[in-house]
Amino acid sequence: MSKRSFFPELPCESLIRLVCGNNWRHLNGRDLDGAWGIAIVQSIMDGSGIKVRDIASYLKVPKEEFLDAHQRLSLNGCFLNGAAAIKSDQGLRERDVLAWGYYAGYASGATRR
Repeated sequence: MSKRSFFPELPCESLIRLVCGNNWRHLNGRDLDGAWGIAIVQSIMDGSGIKVRDIASYLKVPKEEFLDAHQRLSLNGCFLNGAAAIKSDQGLRERDVLAWGYYAGYASGATRR
């Protein structure tokens, strides 16, 4: 993991591996931010709230690990209605890889809503 600190297995590790692959921790830059986007969204679905400190506490990682991804999700409108839009997304609840891929894209800054 270049320029990233070690952190324990995340509560949503299996989902990140499903979307980003088993070696997601070795990704760099925006690719890694996409994986963090999945972790952020899953945390919100699990009830952590949308604030950075709440997500960091839930994931048990320093906020600096995912701050860029969180900001991009926000800039792409993912938090406009708080957690409501994320929690009501049927595709996310069904673990639809395409739906999760969109959020990874928003977090990486690759797309705009």
